[in-house]
Amino acid sequence: MTSASDDPFGQLTEEAEFFDVPAAGMEEILPPFGAGLVMAAGRALATLAYRDAVAFGDEPFTRDAPAAAGTVLALLPEVCDRLDRGFRASVARALWDLADDLAAGLAPIPRCAAEEWALSRMLEAAPAMFAATDEELQALGVAMPEHPDESGYQPPHWEEAWQLIVEGAKYSISEAQPAVGSQEGAEDGGVPEEPAGGWDAPRYWFSPYSFVRPRNVERGHPDWAQRYLDGGELSAPEPLTGERATALLRLDGVPRPGSESLDGDEQDAAEGERGYFGDDRDAVLTPLAAQLLAAAADQVAEAGWHDLFHYGDRVFERPEDEDDEPWLYDDSFLATLPPLCDGQGAAWRLAMVGAVKNLADDLRAGQPPNASCTAEELALHLIVGQAKMLVDLLDDEDYAQQLSLPTAGRISIRHRAFDLVLDHYLQDFDVLMHYDSDLSEVVTDPEHPANLQLGIGDMRPRAWFAPFGNTRPRPPRTWEPWLLDQLSCADPDAFFASAPALTGDQEAPAVDVPATELPSGLRQEFETFAGLAQRRFFDEPTAIHMAATLERLLTLFFSTPSLAPHGIWPLNPRASAVHAGWLLVDRDFCLRGLNSTWRLSADRTDGQARVWACELLLDCANYALANYHRQPGAYLRGTTPPAPLDPGLAGTLKERLRVLSRDMTTAGTLHHRMTYLGLSPLRLAQAAILPEPMITAWLAGAPASPSQLIRCAPALQMSEDTLLDTVAGKRDRRYWPLPEPAPDRLGRPAPKPPSAQP
Repeated sequence: MTSASDDPFGQLTEEAEFFDVPAAGMEEILPPFGAGLVMAAGRALATLAYRDAVAFGDEPFTRDAPAAAGTVLALLPEVCDRLDRGFRASVARALWDLADDLAAGLAPIPRCAAEEWALSRMLEAAPAMFAATDEELQALGVAMPEHPDESGYQPPHWEEAWQLIVEGAKYSISEAQPAVGSQEGAEDGGVPEEPAGGWDAPRYWFSPYSFVRPRNVERGHPDWAQRYLDGGELSAPEPLTGERATALLRLDGVPRPGSESLDGDEQDAAEGERGYFGDDRDAVLTPLAAQLLAAAADQVAEAGWHDLFHYGDRVFERPEDEDDEPWLYDDSFLATLPPLCDGQGAAWRLAMVGAVKNLADDLRAGQPPNASCTAEELALHLIVGQAKMLVDLLDDEDYAQQLSLPTAGRISIRHRAFDLVLDHYLQDFDVLMHYDSDLSEVVTDPEHPANLQLGIGDMRPRAWFAPFGNTRPRPPRTWEPWLLDQLSCADPDAFFASAPALTGDQEAPAVDVPATELPSGLRQEFETFAGLAQRRFFDEPTAIHMAATLERLLTLFFSTPSLAPHGIWPLNPRASAVHAGWLLVDRDFCLRGLNSTWRLSADRTDGQARVWACELLLDCANYALANYHRQPGAYLRGTTPPAPLDPGLAGTLKERLRVLSRDMTTAGTLHHRMTYLGLSPLRLAQAAILPEPMITAWLAGAPASPSQLIRCAPALQMSEDTLLDTVAGKRDRRYWPLPEPAPDRLGRPAPKPPSAQP
């Protein structure tokens, strides 16, 4: 842009002293590059606004109509929907006028309400203009930022520019002034009463503000726009064709990049920060920057595949002195990881390369590279480091063409702000502590005092794939056929479970198959009962739900019409009040067994709950068998003696109990986590480099070897420790939630809403 004025605020009148106009210099409010982007946004919006004026003419604007999508008219207040083509064309002119001010080096101070609205939209749309190419911006007159290296570049921000919109400016229009004298000196009743819609209602949009010199009323529309208004083709100055302007401003219906990996408060904050057109994060991740990072990610991943197939599960051995074997670090993926990772297995290494590919996929999909776990945080550091080296190599035109990238000389500093990418898209840099021998002790010990004080958490590689608390888990990766083919013929000596495992050729652990099939629903009721016994508090809804579940559990456990639990145990009169089944327990939620009285309770581990539930079932089964001929209730009132029990029932119950007593903590955790992630046994087996029958056997309750089980942790996005705890019967409720008690059905009246409280 060229400056045509020594005083950017020269359009202000003497009345400006009565208003809070900007006091700072133009470069403090809008530095040159930022001003250029605002100007470019104004040009783009004006192009589309003229298009809309012609397309809709004098017709009312219907916001829910298909044609309303992607229009500037949709950005106008709803009170403008029924205004005519002349008003709409004048709004487009307001956008173009402000862009002209900026092109001339003037401060874009709105001169009427229409321009105030226009400048607001331009400031909101300015971040979206980062997506324009350098050539496009230069064609619009935007001067590219020039810095010797990326450390000197800071993308512009527009917070200060909002002071160009002067508060109370609408009261300076002539319609708001008294007939004689000024507003300040007018007597009571001399100031015109503000209309119902306010002085900024559409009919006053083009009334000039008194503290800024009005524009020339005879200036007309730009030549290209006037030709279009007269019936010609839309031929806005290049490169702002209507289609390109729509794409840049993201009015084309294509979903805008967001924070899809974020969750909870972080997601809400990200959505709140992102405006209609975009946000300041677009300044550090231009489309070309994303292209560079994606190409760098491919190179990092390629090195990762090479090391994976070469080392498999073998330890990566570093020389004591890096200068002894410098070739080891050339194009080596494992060498770029912290030394603490040298002993990780093949499945972990496969997932680490997958973390790089996840970010590459984000970048190519137009999504921000929001790292969802520690592995992806380190992956982004590796990608950025590779991108810096890649730009230096792009001086070679043939190499650049091979990667479909411009040469280094055509990549301006704004596309190489890689350190800003790390600042914007990483939550912290804690993972880099692994490279500092003085700090590694802190990050490798979750209980270290400094770790606890800083809130670092578990930063050991075994926990790198567990999602952060404010992010969502990644969808499971689908590994490319070529990768699975290479794993299928990998060196068996290098891999813990080589590719024959992927085809299921290796022996799977034996599954305990019951001699008799469990009655339908018995396992489900047992799991519900054991889950309720693990709840932290044994409140009344939990107790009632446990009691109702116990009645169904015993019914299914016996699974014979001649032995019904409600015919063996006395009924609790509470049952009619809670409508929750027979409630065989007494009012203290106790049930009499043969040798003990069992009181329902909670706050157990998964292993403890299973043992307790099985002991309860055994004692109740013995009580039922011992008291079968002494049943109260209907049997005592009738004349027909109870039918003889099946002589094999005791053995059947013993067999059922043996199967139910099997520890299913690992199986349950795997099942629920896989269901939540949408992960099939085959996909998990491929990611863990294990045979699919082994995964299937674990899901059926077969015991899992810890050394095999931890290979699943990265794919399940869990800490290895959390997964190993399941072998000891510890259930992590984050990955396998406990059953929720049924709603309170005691018949109590619903509480009154706060507004109805006296």
